[in-house]
Amino acid sequence: MALEEIGSLLIRVTIGLLFLISAFVCGKSAGARKAAAADTALVFPWRPDLFTLAGIVIMAAGGMSVLLGIFPRLGALALTLFLIPAAMIHFRKAREAAALKDILAGPAGKPSGARQAVAALGDSAVIGNFTSALKNLTLMAPTLYLALAESEPILIGFGPDGQWQGLLTRP
Repeated sequence: MALEEIGSLLIRVTIGLLFLISAFVCGKSAGARKAAAADTALVFPWRPDLFTLAGIVIMAAGGMSVLLGIFPRLGALALTLFLIPAAMIHFRKAREAAALKDILAGPAGKPSGARQAVAALGDSAVIGNFTSALKNLTLMAPTLYLALAESEPILIGFGPDGQWQGLLTRP
């Protein structure tokens, strides 16, 4: 196995597991799905429950596809497209956290312990969501690489020549 193949395999395993775990966390309970739907409503106010379910399915199916090599290019492409609204949600949450921090911390003036604690918590929420948005945009690079790379799928999929390839197609 060449170094390039090992690198590609590492990308597939880490990306696949990242999205499978994320799908599980978002869909594991009614509370988790409700929280995910509230976040989704920031970008998709019409039927956020439907878009949340679609997002969870895309993460799970795309993650499994990339991890196992079952039409991994299609799975990677679906994950790439998923990452665009996911980044938009986090950018929106960062803006909302900044506005909420200003409201909750109160007017500037004599600093109090509570005001400083709320300001620090607000700053943490802004930074966390902003960096999550950047992470989602950055993850588009390896998912696009997997969608466009001319590597052979592990189990089955279309090769660069448009023909079926993979372990399940070998005699």
